[in-house]
Amino acid sequence: MTKILKILLVLVCAGFVSCTVTKPLTSEVTPAEVTGLKLLEPYSYISMIKKGNQGVLDDSISDVSKQLNIDALKILSGKIPLTGEIFLTDTAVNHQLEKEYEYLLLTAEKNKDIAHLRITPTLDKVLESNETRFGLVVVASGFTRVKGNYGKQVLKGAALGILTMGMYVQTPVKAYSTVYAMIVDAHKDNVAFFRKSFLQDQEPINPNVLTKQYEDIFEKYFWPK
Repeated sequence: MTKILKILLVLVCAGFVSCTVTKPLTSEVTPAEVTGLKLLEPYSYISMIKKGNQGVLDDSISDVSKQLNIDALKILSGKIPLTGEIFLTDTAVNHQLEKEYEYLLLTAEKNKDIAHLRITPTLDKVLESNETRFGLVVVASGFTRVKGNYGKQVLKGAALGILTMGMYVQTPVKAYSTVYAMIVDAHKDNVAFFRKSFLQDQEPINPNVLTKQYEDIFEKYFWPK
């Protein structure tokens, strides 16, 4: 996992990011023009909190999350115009794509003007070599807790509230699920769509939670509310 994504994950785990679905950012390309959309292999970064409120990235849970995100998108395939997948076996290329996704997502989040956000070289090559105009980039992050951890943290917060006569009450966040979705356009060399979903106290490895997040992300774009 790259440095900036680690920072992003820490912010989410600390509860510094509010629970919301952001306003969709789009280019001049209309949703009706987005056809032949291919899903690029998702990246997932899920931490497990075993003690206190400190999470540690868990590769096994991240792998489960990755597959659940793929499954959630397949469930919505009748609404999202997905026509296939582009999953690569070249480790070096995948590592470069991971860095390029980071750049695109964070730049889109910061600048908002995605119509002028050029897609990155490796991503462009991958789409062109697969004769694909539109690619769907997905990154998931968040955290969950081992059984019993959340209850202990709630009790600690309540005890702290009593000791401070209610002046300080620590309310732990049970879980967090964040999904970033971006549609890139190889013909115009820019980004056609970007939106993200944050759900506090919702498990990032719950299929129903992920399905809801993708429904929220693509609502008012591929279908009306």
